Amino acid sequence: MMIRNIARHPVRAAFTALGMALATAILVVSLFTRDTMEQLIDVTYFLADRQDATIGFVEKRIENVVEQVNRLPGVLAAEPFREVPVRIRHGNVERRITISGRPAGADLRRIIDVDLRPVALPETGLAISGMLGHILGVAAGDTVELDLLEGARHTVTMPVVATVEDYFGIRGMMDIDALRQVMREAPVVTSVNLSLDENRKEDFYAAVKSMPTVAGVALQRVSLANFRKTVALLITTMASIYTGLAAVIAFGVVYNNARISLSERARELASLRVLGFTRGEVLRILLLELAILTLIAQPPGWAMGYGLAWVMKTNLAGELMRVRLVVEHSTYVFATSVVVLAAVASAVVIRERIDKLDLVAVLKTRD
Repeated sequence: MMIRNIARHPVRAAFTALGMALATAILVVSLFTRDTMEQLIDVTYFLADRQDATIGFVEKRIENVVEQVNRLPGVLAAEPFREVPVRIRHGNVERRITISGRPAGADLRRIIDVDLRPVALPETGLAISGMLGHILGVAAGDTVELDLLEGARHTVTMPVVATVEDYFGIRGMMDIDALRQVMREAPVVTSVNLSLDENRKEDFYAAVKSMPTVAGVALQRVSLANFRKTVALLITTMASIYTGLAAVIAFGVVYNNARISLSERARELASLRVLGFTRGEVLRILLLELAILTLIAQPPGWAMGYGLAWVMKTNLAGELMRVRLVVEHSTYVFATSVVVLAAVASAVVIRERIDKLDLVAVLKTRD
């Protein structure tokens, strides 16, 4: 009976499956935001920027300040950092960015490539963000022009040696010694990245407050907490809205299809009740085809959701922020669970209508 009814109404069955697939796809693309943000946090805060704190100075300081910072209470390791504003140009395309100079073998603030592996900067050359490379139309092996906007303010030509995976802004990176040579300056730093002893942080804060040359201290843990707070609000709001929307779609599709089938097959179902079928058996006959269509719709829904996530990821990519296309297996499970639960809720409503079915009135009705 189920197969016969689907065969008689192939268009209706196809649109029912399409509606369930769209409900699943909406959930997948909404939860994609959660998955990709968690991956962004993992790469940014745990693979690349692993320092506990960063001390920024009022103005650039000679390199021996790193030794002074290293002697502060609670400091386990210190790495210098030099930032220079530049205008980078390739052909007729240019952008104003900051080039960061890092020591060879830096461990607290590492550079991650597109395959999420640490990159060791060569002694010469420039590494740039993948997005910056896309904007300028350059790749490893090409050359760019740099207008230095600090110090002597001259123009140099630099080879691009690598493209780097980063999610915030567009920037360039160089070996700190190579950057000093380009700037034609003595060894100086603008900030220091630190690894701290958790048990001596209060002593560290007190010592830093007594240093007049320090402009501020950026705490990685605080930055991560603030980012999570902001992202959690966004993700929770989006997930709630899309979950509700998908549940309404799934409920409406199943309920509408079941109501139509009930109206068309009322006499048939009533006859089965007279012949001895229970209410549960009659309900199973009515809803079995909807259950099969719901399950059949899940793989296309997953594929559509992944495609929509790719579209969202592509449209989100910009100079300020990028994300990776990450959809966890648990996302597909959750999306399908919500759709199935909505379909079950619709089936419960239909069951009440079948329980109230007036067998005499239905059987007296003529076509």
